[in-house]
Amino acid sequence: MRKIVSILSFVLLTLLFMSSCDNNAPKYVIGVSQCSEDSWRAKLQEELVMATYFNEGVELRFTSAHDDSQLQEKQIDSLVNSGIDLLIVSPNQVDNLTNAIGKAFAKKIPILLYDRKTNNDNYTAFMGADNYVIGEMLGQYLAGKLGGKGCVVEIGGLKGSSPAQERHEGFANALKKYPEMQIVAYQSGDWTEASGETAMRRILKEYSGRIDAVYGGNDRMAIGARRVIKENGIDNGSILYLGVDALPTENGGIRQVADSLLTASAIYPTHGDELLQLAIDILNGKPVQKETMLKSSVVTSQNAKVLLLQHEEVVRQAEYLRKMHKQAGTMHEYIRNQQTVIGVILVLIFITAILLGISIRAYQSKRRLNDILRDKNKELEVSQETISEANSQLSAINEQLSQTNEQLMHEKEVAERQRNELEEQRDKIIEISLSQKDEAEVPDDDVIDGNEKHFRRENEFFNKFIASINEHLSDSDLSVEDIGEEMCLSRVQLYRKVKALTGKSPVEIIREERLRRGHQLLADSSLTISEIAYRVGFSSPSYFAKCYKDMFGKSPTSNQK
Repeated sequence: MRKIVSILSFVLLTLLFMSSCDNNAPKYVIGVSQCSEDSWRAKLQEELVMATYFNEGVELRFTSAHDDSQLQEKQIDSLVNSGIDLLIVSPNQVDNLTNAIGKAFAKKIPILLYDRKTNNDNYTAFMGADNYVIGEMLGQYLAGKLGGKGCVVEIGGLKGSSPAQERHEGFANALKKYPEMQIVAYQSGDWTEASGETAMRRILKEYSGRIDAVYGGNDRMAIGARRVIKENGIDNGSILYLGVDALPTENGGIRQVADSLLTASAIYPTHGDELLQLAIDILNGKPVQKETMLKSSVVTSQNAKVLLLQHEEVVRQAEYLRKMHKQAGTMHEYIRNQQTVIGVILVLIFITAILLGISIRAYQSKRRLNDILRDKNKELEVSQETISEANSQLSAINEQLSQTNEQLMHEKEVAERQRNELEEQRDKIIEISLSQKDEAEVPDDDVIDGNEKHFRRENEFFNKFIASINEHLSDSDLSVEDIGEEMCLSRVQLYRKVKALTGKSPVEIIREERLRRGHQLLADSSLTISEIAYRVGFSSPSYFAKCYKDMFGKSPTSNQK
């Protein structure tokens, strides 16, 4: 039995270990802050997502600022607060995200700049094409096409962004080698086709000279400028149009070159798979280069169609990869479900085996306990007879104790009554002896005092006498001698003074004080009659009840109710 349980335990632990290994795979959360939304960035995002197919422990969180630097700053703060492990950011402008990126960098979150740079070094690595080289390459291409002579209009990218600055600088420096080539007009756009149209209209209002070529910061702005030129009837088919991006999508730059809408475009690579791999290398602590520059080339009518065919093959392969990933996910989920079912079955078998073992041991224990109980019952039967006899003896003893207690209470009451009667007889003897004394006997100092002095002194004496009684009220053994000794008077002197003032003996005054105090305590319903009797100095509650009724005309019980 123990061997079976051990085997099942090993199988269960192995299954749980495998499950925990699967669930505890490395998990990285990567935030991606895009400065805008366009076809180039959509392609990048698609490549990043596809790259996660080979890195299942990666979660991507995307945001897009729509060319709004303040919005991008808030989005970066939100991504950082959500608990990301690394931030990929394409800054809208070089100097507007310094604070947000700096805060993320200060929290030890690696910063991976892509496509665009900032004006400080608070980043871990940068990946992107060399925009200066791209501008320079297009300038040299254009100079070759025009024979080193011509007037060029430039539509730059978003003002303040690093690609716009670098593409302009590279293009302008390339043309410096050709003195007869000039940039006759320049306007900035915001990378959209509409901004290219707007910029071209502003140029045509200010410039009316010859235009041999239009250089756009990207393909869309170049197409927008071309549309305005065509609308104004300026282009007779000789103007060259150059752009940047060369996307192979439906309305991308390669298609526009193949359709002769653009003369040439420079490939601005996305390489989302390489970007994600660089991010994972950073997270895994591998050494990486501070800057990774992607290569570019010029797309012309000679190579555009070939590049489109290559793109179609890539798209086909990517779609196949997506289907395979989906199918692999389905299979993985199926395997996980099977593992769960097997785990549940093993757990049930394990629990059943344990319960079976417990049942067998319980049955054996029950048999042993039954034998023990049988022996104990025999012992209990003998013990019960002994207990029954002991209970009978205890009942007889209790009855005797009750009778003895009643007898003691009666004797206690008789003794207390006799003691009080004796005290009263002693006072009567004192009274008789005092009445037989010679009336001519010289009185003490208290008698010969003046009336006012005599009244005051006697009143003080009586108050002291009452106070002494109240102080010892609960003492059932209190006697007249005790109070006289406390007041420095003999019993006879005390009797004479109290009798003269009240017409009553000290014994009567003591009993009345006890009864008055008991009458007050009856207002407290939490005290019993016995407790009150003992508290005011009666050793017998029954004697207290008799004296109380003699004084107040009612029993203590009726007054308490």
